Amino acid sequence: MHTIKNKKRLILIMSIYFYLCVLMVKICLDYFPWQPDTNFLALKQDVVSTQPWRFAFQVHVIVSSLVLIAGFTQFFSQIRQKFPKIHRYSGWLYILSVFIFALPSGFIMAFSAAGGWQTQLCFIILSILWGVSTSIALDKIIKKDWLAHRDWMIRSFALALSALSLRTWKIILYQLQPYFDWLTPLHIYQLEAWLGWSINLLIAEIIIFKLHQK
Repeated sequence: MHTIKNKKRLILIMSIYFYLCVLMVKICLDYFPWQPDTNFLALKQDVVSTQPWRFAFQVHVIVSSLVLIAGFTQFFSQIRQKFPKIHRYSGWLYILSVFIFALPSGFIMAFSAAGGWQTQLCFIILSILWGVSTSIALDKIIKKDWLAHRDWMIRSFALALSALSLRTWKIILYQLQPYFDWLTPLHIYQLEAWLGWSINLLIAEIIIFKLHQK
């Protein structure tokens, strides 16, 4: 019975993984071929044709998909046990994609974020925390400190998931907008930017705490 449950869980995980792959590729393809008024770009007309912003955005869109997909594989014992090579190679793909592409491009984009200095500061702090947590996770795996590596990878991936969670907060805040006069589109963007990673990090700490209790 236990083996059947594990197989069903593995099938569910791989199904979610496949869906995530398809979704990320779809998001990426929405921006190619390049059209400067597509989706998010319609809000960035002041910088959409300038460099290095345009190159940073294109790199960020493409590689962030790889980051999310690769990071997803790191946190399931079924994948680690049954497909250790997938776990190991995906881990290196995640770390290299973050350091070489996603993190530098995100840092460049942070200085042109809409919403004023509050939002720009938010994304700069996010970039720094993401870089620090991923660096420590890499250091811990090199030193074969497995538990510490797991903890810091949880923090790192929680920050990576801000790309998805801030969009969720945007939907929630726009649903609340009719009840709060001060909740303008500008305030919504500022709030979703901060909530997108800070709540993720709080959840990550709760998960880490519970894992250590076990």
